[in-house]
Amino acid sequence: MKTDMPLLIAIDIDDTLLPKSKILDKNDKLAIQTARDAGVFVTLATGRGFLGSKPVIDELDLSGPVINYGGAIISDAKTGKLLHADSLPPEYVCELLLLADELGVHSHLYQGDAIIYRVQNEYPIRYAAALGLPSVIDPDADKKRWENTPKVLYMTTTENVERLYPMLKRRYEGKLEVALSSPGFLEFNMLGSNKGSALKWVADKMGIPRERIIAMGDNTLDREMLLYAGVGIAVDNARDEIKAIADDIAPPCGGAVCAVIEKYLNITVK
Repeated sequence: MKTDMPLLIAIDIDDTLLPKSKILDKNDKLAIQTARDAGVFVTLATGRGFLGSKPVIDELDLSGPVINYGGAIISDAKTGKLLHADSLPPEYVCELLLLADELGVHSHLYQGDAIIYRVQNEYPIRYAAALGLPSVIDPDADKKRWENTPKVLYMTTTENVERLYPMLKRRYEGKLEVALSSPGFLEFNMLGSNKGSALKWVADKMGIPRERIIAMGDNTLDREMLLYAGVGIAVDNARDEIKAIADDIAPPCGGAVCAVIEKYLNITVK
C-alpha cells in the first residue's frame, strides 16, 4: 500500500459508478470493499435523494455519511438520519416552478424523498418509477411557500438542456447553484450548497485533509467536488468541461472505480 494513499473516496452514482444498465460493475463493487478493508472511507455523492440512493448504498453495504441532492443533504447511510441540510429559499422554489412553464419544461420540487409537481406528464412518471419515489400532484404548488426544499429539478430533452443551461447559469449567478447531472436534467440548489461544500463538511467531521481525498464524477454537478478533493477524477464519458478541470481521467463508467482504486491504492483488485 502507498503510505500516502487516500483516506476518503467520494463517488458520484449515475454515469460514474452506475452505468445506463443500472447494474453495478462487479469489479467496482469488489474494489470498493477492498478499499474499505484497507481503511479508506468510501461514500457516495449524488444528485439523488436518500431513498433513490438506498439500493446502491445497500448493495455496497456502506456506512457513515452519504451526500444527497447535489450536496444539499447529508445522511447516515445505515439509518437515513439527517446529518446536515441546506434548503432553497422558498421564494426561489415558486419562481423556478413558474419559470419552467415559461420555458416549456417539466419541474418538480422535493419534500423529504417525495417529488411534488403540478401537471402529470411522462417525465415525473418515469423518474419516480426509476428511483422508487413517492410523488404528489399539486396544481397549486407554485402558490405555496415551500420550506425544507433541498432542490428543484428541471427535466426536458438533452438538446433543450444544452440550450437552457448557459442562460440559467447567467440568470442565477450569485443567487443559486445551477448544474447538470443526468442527460436532460437541470438542478437548482441553494447558493453555496454543492457537492464540494458537502464533501468538505464530511471531511471536516472525520478529520480528513483534502489532499487525502479522491472525488469521482462526470457532470457539472460534480465540479466543486472534484475541485475540492486532493485528486479530482473525471470518468472518460464525462462532460468535456469536467475533464478539463480534473486531475486525472479514469476509464468510462463501469470499471472506472476499480481502475482508480487499483491505481491510487497501488493494489490489484481483480
